[in-house]
Amino acid sequence: MPSTAEEWTTIATGFHTTWQFPNCIGAVDGKLVRIKRPIRCGSAFYNYKKFYSINLMAVVDAYYRFIYVNIGAQGSANDAAVYNASSFAKALADLCNPMNVPAPTHIPDIRIQTPMMLVGDEAYPLRPYLMKPFSSRGLSASERVFNYRLSRARRVVENAFGILANRFRIFHGAMQMSPSSAEDVILAACTLHNYLRNKAIHDLDDDEKDSHDSAATPILWVNHQPRDTGRNYNAVSKGIRDHLATYFVTAGQVPWQWKHANIQHKQAEV
Repeated sequence: MPSTAEEWTTIATGFHTTWQFPNCIGAVDGKLVRIKRPIRCGSAFYNYKKFYSINLMAVVDAYYRFIYVNIGAQGSANDAAVYNASSFAKALADLCNPMNVPAPTHIPDIRIQTPMMLVGDEAYPLRPYLMKPFSSRGLSASERVFNYRLSRARRVVENAFGILANRFRIFHGAMQMSPSSAEDVILAACTLHNYLRNKAIHDLDDDEKDSHDSAATPILWVNHQPRDTGRNYNAVSKGIRDHLATYFVTAGQVPWQWKHANIQHKQAEV
């Protein structure tokens, strides 16, 4: 895991240049790894998908490399609970900044500062350092764009899990071993995955990048209107998300986002 501000900045640069999401230092998600039923475990390892598992929580950089993994939580635990209990979450929230994450910086092209942050799906809590999508009900055009842009950065962790499972086929079935032994196997697989990814980084080809219509016409009339609802969220966190949503439909827009957010030129947005 990065230990200096310069290393975190390098990760943020990767997310900005590759996935067009500024000030992002990682994508977080969980994966349920199937195991045989542990002895006398009750329902602790039985998950909502109806099989026995342990939880692999991971934070991934822009190039599908694991920068932090937390292995061994019981399969019945949800992703948010596993994240909140992790040493990574506690260190990231610590005001003493033990991980040396860089201070808030300006979003490119606009004079708004935002903290360095993770991106996650709707299962995670909204924090100044952890962005999640807008809820899917009644989304405005700018909120649909924000959700697409966040999903574009967040899906690298899902892709990393997919690469890991296809490379090490033991993930395709139930591991016939105890949870503690399975933890060792998973950690070894993640380490080997990173080694192979490091060797492949400089050989990335166009097949690993999204193809987009760079000639698509920008849309200039979309404005972001902050929501009055969602007051359970921390006001600072909500404000940072609104700043990013504004940036994505103004100076930070990319030409292909409108198609992926299902926004047509004939639509209007206040």
